[in-house]
Amino acid sequence: MRLKRTIGPWGILFASVGSVIGAGWLFGTFFAAIIAGPGAVFSWILGGFLMLIVAFTFVELATMLPVAGGVARFSHFSHGTLVSFTMGWCGWLASLVVAPIETMALLQYASNYLPWLVIETGGSHVLSVYGMIAAAIILCITCIINYLGVHWVSKTNIGIVAFKIAIPTLTVVALALSSFEIQNFTSKGFLPYGWKGVVAAMPSAGIIFSFVGYNAATQLAGEAKNPGKMIPIAIVGSCILTMVLYALLQITFIGAVELNSAWLNLSFTNDNGPFVGIAETLGLYSLVILLYADAVISPFGTALIYTSSSARINYAMSFNGYMPNFLKKLTKRGVPINALIMNYCIGLILFLPFPGWQSMVKFLVSSVVLSYAVGPIALIALREKLPNQKRIFSVPCAELFCLVAFYICNLLVFWSGWAVLSKLLFSVFLGYCFLWVYRKKFAHIDLYLGSSWWIFPYLIGLGILSYCSSFGGGLGLISFGIDFLCVALFSGLIFYLAKSQALEGEDVKEMLSGVVEISHIEVDCFKE
Repeated sequence: MRLKRTIGPWGILFASVGSVIGAGWLFGTFFAAIIAGPGAVFSWILGGFLMLIVAFTFVELATMLPVAGGVARFSHFSHGTLVSFTMGWCGWLASLVVAPIETMALLQYASNYLPWLVIETGGSHVLSVYGMIAAAIILCITCIINYLGVHWVSKTNIGIVAFKIAIPTLTVVALALSSFEIQNFTSKGFLPYGWKGVVAAMPSAGIIFSFVGYNAATQLAGEAKNPGKMIPIAIVGSCILTMVLYALLQITFIGAVELNSAWLNLSFTNDNGPFVGIAETLGLYSLVILLYADAVISPFGTALIYTSSSARINYAMSFNGYMPNFLKKLTKRGVPINALIMNYCIGLILFLPFPGWQSMVKFLVSSVVLSYAVGPIALIALREKLPNQKRIFSVPCAELFCLVAFYICNLLVFWSGWAVLSKLLFSVFLGYCFLWVYRKKFAHIDLYLGSSWWIFPYLIGLGILSYCSSFGGGLGLISFGIDFLCVALFSGLIFYLAKSQALEGEDVKEMLSGVVEISHIEVDCFKE
């Protein structure tokens, strides 16, 4: 049984767009305004631009090797098991967390008219017992739709995404015409917390969380009908479209909110659902109804796509040999059913340690961006080892481009702060424990330590830099501004170290030899 190429051009495009437009627009603008003030507009534009640079590396990789669960496969081809496991593990954790995050957002918004869904503890909203039951049911529905097959997921998502684009657009128009106070942009200063607030808002307010959804096209590439043509359009198109939409939402939010104190203390009636609270204040009750509807549909649609993505990463990691073989099991419709079930069970547990939307987002951002660092590393390695391989899309000035993309990934992880990164590093350590036990008891796989050892100084060095930083519980030994240089030097060192340790050409070809068998793609792995 194999994955089936049933996702059409609109399906793959809307998968990316639908993954990007989720709970981020419902909450991100509010949290970004608190952290950066009006400068949050720059946070959305800068965040979208930075993620677009990283995205281009995945465009080349995914069109050259359109396999399922690409984030776990690309580094397997370039550096072997240990690097692939590390990045795949982080990517899987990130994808796994999204469905609970979106469900949390859905229920948090619904609590405005169904208050029994949440309770307030320590200043944050957590799910009540009834909320937990509702969350379990919602996650179960996403799994049932996925069980019907990726074609059903794609068809369902197209209708959802059309609604998800329409409502934010309508919100921008309605708020701009109803209330736009230009003095809100200047009364407390346009950058009240400086550029540090602008960059801190990207990981902490859910901005990067919003943009990382573009990679759904990469994870589903193994089931796209025409990946070479549609993946570039899906990835680049989703980034540009949503960057413009989110920036407009932030502008209208800043202009519409009633500012009575510093941005850091921003609050208003029903700020548990920020846009609903503003719409009610302005008397836009028709918009309120649409926002409540979208607060159900948008997060649900994103959870639906990420349920598919996380299962494909499990599927890919199983093929790589470091997750149990039962995760490769497919239904007659080509659905990794065991991966769906396992992820559902773990997803329920994730509601417990991450009680709030923003808390869950911070962990997700550092995890997913770290996994995205595989794009530039794998791309430059495969450029060197397979120079004549057919590439439908090629990034210009590949070495410089990949170095900058790798630097961006490290900056975004760094800005997440030590409090978040320390949890991520601990989760990677748990992953290594799992790999050691699995390898010892079940599969004696080659770790390719000769080409993978650089991953240890990379993770340790990133942790040390974060611990010394001024972000998220760091010691403050590295001041804002100087940290750009420190991360740049560190990124350059690791980048060229990783490049020098890539697998030899013959080993790369051996890794790639199974791609055609797995995904039925028209790729000549031995064209050199």
